[in-house]
Amino acid sequence: MEVRPGTGGTTHVRGYESSDTSVYNVGVLASAFVGLLIFGFIVGYGTFKILGLEEEPASVPPGLVQTGRVLPPAPRLQVDARKDLNAYLKDQQEMLDTYGWVDQKAGVVRIPVDRAMDLLLEKGLPVRAESAPSQKPEVGTGKKTPPPAAETAPASSNPSGGRGVGGE
Repeated sequence: MEVRPGTGGTTHVRGYESSDTSVYNVGVLASAFVGLLIFGFIVGYGTFKILGLEEEPASVPPGLVQTGRVLPPAPRLQVDARKDLNAYLKDQQEMLDTYGWVDQKAGVVRIPVDRAMDLLLEKGLPVRAESAPSQKPEVGTGKKTPPPAAETAPASSNPSGGRGVGGE
């Protein structure tokens, strides 16, 4: 070690620390850490064992003869999603492609989509009787005919006749 006198009457020591960490202290710290780790594993294992115990059902005797499969209470998980989706899509496609009753008492039936589209093309869309005639193009000219003069729009843009909300 080298001692140099500094300015102002102080001396500086150049070198290394005078003492190192002892091997004993490092060993005690490592063994304490391992001990706490083992203690934690033991406590965790015991906790899971205690909490994992199933309670026996309250004195309800099982049925003498169980028939069929007993399903768990809802909600149930979907076991095979692809199979369920394919079955659903098959049922929906069958409903779209076949005839069937919707309400037999009321006489409402279901027809295939293709047949419904053909009927719509043949008959056209239903039109209400009270609706005003719309501007229809003349055949072959591509021009629209003006509406009749008697059926002009009302002077007020408010359909309630200038009254407020609720007819006030």
